Amino acid sequence: NSLRDKEKVVFHCALSQERGPSAALKYIREREQVLGKEESAKQTVFVLDGGFVRWQEKYGEDQRLTQGYVKDIWED
Repeated sequence: NSLRDKEKVVFHCALSQERGPSAALKYIREREQVLGKEESAKQTVFVLDGGFVRWQEKYGEDQRLTQGYVKDIWED
């Protein structure tokens, strides 16, 4: 219910190749079942391209966008 009235919802996992897209699809299907297609279509669901791995490469150190980022965890 906490996402019901949100205009946009973003799903992700580390790379957004399996878990993120799978969770997004399950969410969309469940939302359509509960609210119907017309009401469900009022919300846009995204999967973060490249997942958190790509996000942290680009925005990790920007504290406005990434809370609690620890650079050492993500370095090779």
